[in-house]
Amino acid sequence: MYSHNPDIILDAFTKAYESALSNYEAASILKEKGYFSQATSIAVLALEEVGKMMMLDGLLFARTGDERYKQYKSGHLSHRMKLDALELFPLFLHYLSTVDPRQNEKRYKQTLVVILTDLKEKRHKLSNLLRNDFVFPDIDSIKQKGFYSHESDVGFIANKDAIAPELSEAILELTWRITDTLKFVLGHSIEKYKNQFYSFREHIDEETLKRVRKESNKIVENIFGLTTGKPEQAH
Repeated sequence: MYSHNPDIILDAFTKAYESALSNYEAASILKEKGYFSQATSIAVLALEEVGKMMMLDGLLFARTGDERYKQYKSGHLSHRMKLDALELFPLFLHYLSTVDPRQNEKRYKQTLVVILTDLKEKRHKLSNLLRNDFVFPDIDSIKQKGFYSHESDVGFIANKDAIAPELSEAILELTWRITDTLKFVLGHSIEKYKNQFYSFREHIDEETLKRVRKESNKIVENIFGLTTGKPEQAH
C-alpha cells in the first residue's frame, strides 16, 4: 500500500511551492530595506520549501515503512535534510519540465540550458565566498545567525549585523534563480504536474518511472558534472 494519498501529497506540494515564492518575495523586500541578515534567513526558508517539494515528489511510489517513507518522515522536519535535497535540483527541474507544454520548443530548451548554467555559476559564487566545498546544508547555520543574536569571538552580535551584505547577496541570488526557475516551469504547468502524478500512480510501474527520470540525468550531467548525484564543487 502506498504511504500517502496523492491528494494530500499534491496539496502539500502546491503549498510548499507557494511558500517558496512568497518567502523569496519577502526576503527581497527586506534586502531592499537594508535588512540583509533577516533577508538571508528567510531566503534560506524559501530554499527549504523547495527541498520539501522534492521530498514530496519522492513519495509518488513510497510505501509505508520503506526508505522513501522514512526519509520523508524524518526529512520534512529537518532543515538540513530539506536543504540537502537541493543537491538534486537540476534533475528535479528537468523532470518538471517534461510536463511543460513548451518542452519541445527550441527556445524553451535553450532557456533551460541558460538557467542551469546560471544556477551553476551562482552556486560557485557562493562556494567561493564560503571558501569550502559548499553543500546546501551549510547555509542552515547562516540562517540561524540572521534570526538571532549570538556570541562570537568578539562578543555578542545582533542578528542585523551577523551576515555580510556580500554573502547575503550571493544567497539571495541563488535563491532567486531556484525559485524563479520553478515559477518559469510550474507557473505554466502545475496542473499538468498534478495530472501526471495521478497518471503515474494509476498506470506506470516504478521501474518505468526510474527510466524516465534517468533520462533527466543524461541531459543535465554535461552542464553540472553530475556523476554521483551532486553538482561538481567549485575549486
